[in-house]
Amino acid sequence: MIFLDERQVTELLPIADVLDALERAFIAQARDEVRMPLRAIAPNADGLLGAMPAAIVATPSALGAKLVTVFHDNDARGLPTHQALIALFDAGTGQPLAIMDGRFITQIRTAATSALATKALARAGASTLAIIGTGVQAPAHLEALGQIMQIKELRVWGRAAAKAAAVADLARKRGVHARVAATVTDACQGADVICTLTASHDPVLSLADVSPGAHINAVGFGGLGGREISGELMSQAHLFVDTLEGARNESGAVQGAMRDGYLPQDPKFTRLCDVVAGVAPGRQGDREITLFHSLGIAIEDMACARLVYDRARAADIGTKLVL
Repeated sequence: MIFLDERQVTELLPIADVLDALERAFIAQARDEVRMPLRAIAPNADGLLGAMPAAIVATPSALGAKLVTVFHDNDARGLPTHQALIALFDAGTGQPLAIMDGRFITQIRTAATSALATKALARAGASTLAIIGTGVQAPAHLEALGQIMQIKELRVWGRAAAKAAAVADLARKRGVHARVAATVTDACQGADVICTLTASHDPVLSLADVSPGAHINAVGFGGLGGREISGELMSQAHLFVDTLEGARNESGAVQGAMRDGYLPQDPKFTRLCDVVAGVAPGRQGDREITLFHSLGIAIEDMACARLVYDRARAADIGTKLVL
């Protein structure tokens, strides 16, 4: 068994390869070649621990689990709000293969999933991007979406002006015209693609903020208390999700919209994997608002972990451990 730290994982996992690995994993999901229960969550007074097991039975196969903690006050402590470990096992024998840092994997696979959703659902020629939120997912999304769309303009909004300015500066270094928006509405009106990346418990994006034809990646995870998207906006958008079970049982935005009467008690969702695999339609017109509600699923982590492990073994990277 080998151990891989965050630096090693980062070096072995460029964004272009993550996009390829996740696309294969979503096609396997659409073909019912994955096994993935809902995450188990154990909260305490300050945060939560989530356990996310999964098996991918397609080739390349993967078997493992991620343990992830979410402590939002860590930002003030200078610590990551999301931290994680991933354990990978041999799919044929159950033998432990690797333990690796999962923080970077969580960061990059989340942004890469938004990029694949944007590729599948945004209008052709989308070029104006709005990012709401200034945590680690903001630069990650800028990098990932830059792989699949030509970003000509970035508008970024966040509660911390200095962090928003840093994201805009990063975009300018990539040759993108970027500005800090004064309000969410200022950022999102006229944007082709909108990414909400907050842990808000109150809606930050409403129907009035969004222009017809926009694609939204709603990414921020606040558990059942999180609610970035207003119920009215959800009621008017074509909704796409990573899993039906997760959307119905783990989403504060969905449950809030149902409770307020904006969504029926059995909402209609389309799985992103089915659109990626070409077995379900995506966007239905240039003026339709499409919304991918991303909760994050374990096959994303396992696909990345398997790629990291195979590359580490080929290059003889990692600390060897004996249990």
